[in-house]
Amino acid sequence: MDRLKEIYTKHERIREYLHAHNLDGVLLSSVANFAWLTGGGDSHVENHNKFGIASILVTENKKYIITNNIEADRLLYEQLENVGTEFNFEVYDWYDSSGDQKILDKLIKGKKVAADSPKRGLQLLDGEFSELRFVLTENEVERFRWLGLESRIAVEKAAHEILPGMSEHEIEALMAYKLRLRSIQPVVILVAADNRNDLYRHPVPTNTKVTKFAKLVCCARKWGLIVSLTRSVHLGAIPGELRQKQEAVVYVDSVFIAETKPGVKIGKIIDLAKDAYKEKGYPYEWQHHHQGGPIGYETRDFIGISEENRRVMNLQAFAWNPSIVGNKSEDSFITSTSGTEMITMSNDWPLMDVKYKGNIYQRPDILVI
Repeated sequence: MDRLKEIYTKHERIREYLHAHNLDGVLLSSVANFAWLTGGGDSHVENHNKFGIASILVTENKKYIITNNIEADRLLYEQLENVGTEFNFEVYDWYDSSGDQKILDKLIKGKKVAADSPKRGLQLLDGEFSELRFVLTENEVERFRWLGLESRIAVEKAAHEILPGMSEHEIEALMAYKLRLRSIQPVVILVAADNRNDLYRHPVPTNTKVTKFAKLVCCARKWGLIVSLTRSVHLGAIPGELRQKQEAVVYVDSVFIAETKPGVKIGKIIDLAKDAYKEKGYPYEWQHHHQGGPIGYETRDFIGISEENRRVMNLQAFAWNPSIVGNKSEDSFITSTSGTEMITMSNDWPLMDVKYKGNIYQRPDILVI
């Protein structure tokens, strides 16, 4: 599938959404939706901003990009290379504080339009719109494979270079450096050294120094797509209690991966994972951190809970992240009717064989250095 065909496919999904919701158009301003519709275009300038420097107004037959004169040429020639003619550019001067609104008012006059961000006179898109992104195209699967491989290499290379006395910030910088060398943007980097693994499930890096144990967590983005993975490192022999927790958490993760198949209800998967926690002697650990869920153009499209009635789709990406105080297991994968494809794993890292329902699942072990 070439990029133009991908854009046509996604425009058709939007048309179906417009018809189903009695709309004339949608206005897409988020970095995630821009990347999705354009087949990997990047509309971000500020890393912290969920919304980019351009919006796309999509109607039955047209796609308008609304942006200012600073960004227009860069978007056209770099982010929309070879597909720019699919979009009608509407450009306003950066110093016109209401320039985008004027263009929008002109384009949507007399039309019923919904938006993914608050806009004057427009209703907000409902949660169903994001589901248009859940089923991956052939191109997205290929991009995901590349991103999973390169992100995994970056994080694991950083892990192999950890030395006693390194601070969490130094490890964070090392991970970010190795990702950026591959033109991958770190979206989330968490690092826990020693006892901070026992204290916090979201260990935002500090100046705490590693003496024995480090956990590296990463969400990494390119072409709008995001993969997520966790790796753990121990300096010297692994203590018995940590080994027990590692065996338990990878078992729960294997249950998650094994049960995530097209057509299965998300809530059922969560309940089976809760049973796995209990089976391994940690019945309440799931209560202390979310368990992950579908992944794609957001770090998680939504968080899986027992009450979730949506079902796994064919060619949908997931990243579950079960945790037991002190450690976590996490990788990204694509599920399909032909089987599960792990996209952030390889044999370059020590692996554990986990038996579940008569099958063997391989999960990353703790690296001893």
